[in-house]
Amino acid sequence: MDQHYYQELMDFYKAISLLSLEEIFTVLVDRLPSILSIHYFTLFLYDKDKRILNLSCHNHPQEWNYFPELSNSLKTTQSTFSTPLSQSPIMETAILSGQYILEQCFSNSSYNRGKVNPLFKKDFFVTIPLMIEKEIVGVLNVNDGEQDTFDQSNLELTLDLCEFISMSVSNAILYEKTRKLAVTDGLTGISNRHQVEQVLQSEFKRSMRYDVPLSVILLDVDCFKDVNDTHGHQKGDDVLVVVASLLKKVCRANDIAGRYGGEEFLMVLPQSNAKGAFKIAERVREEMMKMSFAADKSNFSVTASCGVAEFNKDSMENIDQLVAVADQALYEAKNGGRNKTIIGHAKNKK
Repeated sequence: MDQHYYQELMDFYKAISLLSLEEIFTVLVDRLPSILSIHYFTLFLYDKDKRILNLSCHNHPQEWNYFPELSNSLKTTQSTFSTPLSQSPIMETAILSGQYILEQCFSNSSYNRGKVNPLFKKDFFVTIPLMIEKEIVGVLNVNDGEQDTFDQSNLELTLDLCEFISMSVSNAILYEKTRKLAVTDGLTGISNRHQVEQVLQSEFKRSMRYDVPLSVILLDVDCFKDVNDTHGHQKGDDVLVVVASLLKKVCRANDIAGRYGGEEFLMVLPQSNAKGAFKIAERVREEMMKMSFAADKSNFSVTASCGVAEFNKDSMENIDQLVAVADQALYEAKNGGRNKTIIGHAKNKK
């Protein structure tokens, strides 16, 4: 390995050693074409469980035309394009075999489905699986460049760079998962208690400083122990997941819902007074009444009780006092027959 080659690899490694996928992708768009002397590339991340390829990074002006054979199978969600693995024979082969594929004349290869992309002036095509310890994290495709063919030196450099790309992408994915777990409830996928309290603390300070409304909703699934005892803990978990999904659905842009403990959930509603929070709580409660859960012998339903509290600067000095008012209202809802929403009222300081 000559000094220039080694230095080029090290410079690329330093540039791409990041923990943000977006930042990694920016580096690839900026540097990969010039390093490899190519015109176009795409990077797909691979979802092994769903066997789906997600187009995550590219320097192509028209994503839909990069793979003409995929034009009918690509699905778009916001800025992400995805396709079933089976819809791209060349990427499927590379991923399942764990081996790179180099086609000097792609138009005549067995992978071509008779589609021609007029943007590409050269006929070579390279597909390389991105691997970490035999685990496929994605696939890199490169094609069209200064040379008519993709020679051995180009291939060796690309394979070496792909090792760095694989490592960086894998680390970024792991970091994101770890970061998410730190603030997310493992069962329901919404914020955990620590995270929702952090948000509430921030919003509480903002409301106190700028005198803007802030309300919370404390929601508890009624008779949840009976669900576990009668239908099993797995079914109880299913109920909590559905409730969490409903809370996420009703949250506005600045709202946040979190699992507060057991079958109890807390919603933080900035810019909302008690009346507005009551309407949201009632919407959740009424939606829950319509839900049906399948059990072994019959279906069952659940209800919820809600306590609402609004920030009152004359009686509250911290978030514990705000939540305590909601908790007292929730207690009254439970004692009053359950399946209802009650607005709590704080006592003014003496």
